[in-house]
Amino acid sequence: MKLVSRLVGYLRGDVEQADLTALQSAGGEVYSLVEGLPRGPARLAAWNAYVLQTYGDKLVAASRTSTYVRTDTAALAAESFRLACLWLGRANSLMADPGAAPSAAPAEPLPHWHTAIRCDEQLVGMRETLIALHAYVAYDLNSFAREPPRLHEALAEIEQQLDTVDILWIKHPPAEIRGGIGTALCRGLDDAYALGQALSVADE
Repeated sequence: MKLVSRLVGYLRGDVEQADLTALQSAGGEVYSLVEGLPRGPARLAAWNAYVLQTYGDKLVAASRTSTYVRTDTAALAAESFRLACLWLGRANSLMADPGAAPSAAPAEPLPHWHTAIRCDEQLVGMRETLIALHAYVAYDLNSFAREPPRLHEALAEIEQQLDTVDILWIKHPPAEIRGGIGTALCRGLDDAYALGQALSVADE
């Protein structure tokens, strides 16, 4: 089956995973960075990098083979890695100079797909990303002595999107269900990104 998948990837003109390796590796240090920073601009920049790196990594990992990545998946993953590196650089600059002006949040929360219907592996990558981000923000929110109500409500919204995905998740779903899953995942990912940003600069 894996041989067939590799052949399909080759014939379809998909991107070799090796072509993404350098870009993917460039932002890897963010995983050990974000939690060690105090809340403030540097942590916000590191969180942005963390989300983008996680998204790209999960999309690549969800590919059917270890050789090829679908062209549209590779494009979105590469954009995520590129932005992760930019935000990682910003986080390092702010750590070196805490008095520097903070960066604004990205105009678009995450790189978005250009079509509504996602293939199985893309949905898996998105779902795995949302699960990881939900776990992070839920744990981070619990570290507050008193949970701000608006942030708790934001977490509930993310959990509602995850519940929707779980209800709709079936093997080889038809297009209308794929669309529903993809919409819920996109909303959940954007909400998780925004909640993590708020937590990064919130007063405990």
